[in-house]
Amino acid sequence: MKAVVVSIGLVLASALVGCHSSDPQSADTRRSGTPVTVAAVTQREVEALERSVGRLQAPESPAVAAETYGRVTAVLVDVGSEVAVGDILAALDGQAQRHSQQAAQAAVERLEALLQNQQKTVARLEDLVRRDLAAASALDDASSQRAALKAQLDQARAERDEAERNQAQTQIRSPVAGIIQSRRVSVGDFVTLGQALFDVVAARRLQVVAPFPETSSSALRVGQKAYVAPVRSAAESTEAAITELRPQIGLRSRAVDVIIELENPGGWRPGGSVTVAVVVDRREKSLTVAPESIVRRPAGTVVYTVVDGIAHQRKIELGVQSSDWVEVLQGLEPGETVVRSGAGFITDGTAIDVRRAE
Repeated sequence: MKAVVVSIGLVLASALVGCHSSDPQSADTRRSGTPVTVAAVTQREVEALERSVGRLQAPESPAVAAETYGRVTAVLVDVGSEVAVGDILAALDGQAQRHSQQAAQAAVERLEALLQNQQKTVARLEDLVRRDLAAASALDDASSQRAALKAQLDQARAERDEAERNQAQTQIRSPVAGIIQSRRVSVGDFVTLGQALFDVVAARRLQVVAPFPETSSSALRVGQKAYVAPVRSAAESTEAAITELRPQIGLRSRAVDVIIELENPGGWRPGGSVTVAVVVDRREKSLTVAPESIVRRPAGTVVYTVVDGIAHQRKIELGVQSSDWVEVLQGLEPGETVVRSGAGFITDGTAIDVRRAE
């Protein structure tokens, strides 16, 4: 029995000695800090943006009307057709216009012959008057008749030009490059002067109308850079500039309309929706950190700087934010190092174990 008690005592003593023995590996494990990654505070150019959603309009969308009368003999385009300046959209039966043109040309030729003969008469009378063989009054009458014939000829030529123009207008042409929005005529229709036949939307150049809140109006200026992108695809963003600010704030919307004109990048259609981001301020060397470096604490919005393996809480003020970085307006200095991954698991004064520096 005594031998058993002695054995148990030896085992306990050995266990106590083992507990107090120094194991370097276990001591290092106990002293290791919270694993984190760190990154340096970086400087970059930052653009402060005011954002809105606008709509696309076509600054040119003429209604193509008939400039003469006649029956439609051909329609060469339909809704959705792309047309260039001068393309023929439809044709009219121009028989009446051709007859008018022929009559006007005949009147011009008749008056040209009469004027030519009258000029010879005036020339003969001038010679006779110089030789005192004719009265001056006869020369005056002949000269007056010549002047009258000249006036009649000018009128006849104008009427001929108008007849030729009417003949040319029997072919309905597009005044702009664009897309046929609507067609209001068919073969066999009789159209009159001024009747609307087609609506053409000029899609080569577009106009963006975007409302911005009244509180932002003081920061908006003509000429400011803006990024415009269709809502269906932000990757198709294009750079433009404000061309106009509507002078009056909307009575109901309490917004000011920003007008931006731009060339169609391709595939954008009038009536579509776009996102608009206007650059209201630009800072060349702003301090930025990764979004995961920022945490919320009772003290406010903070990051943790790293000094000798210890995390130090630093309250900051945020500025512009993106998906990859956040601008820090106050609270940090260039070149400082902050905790990135793992910032949410530490507090002020926590010992840290830097696993990777980015």
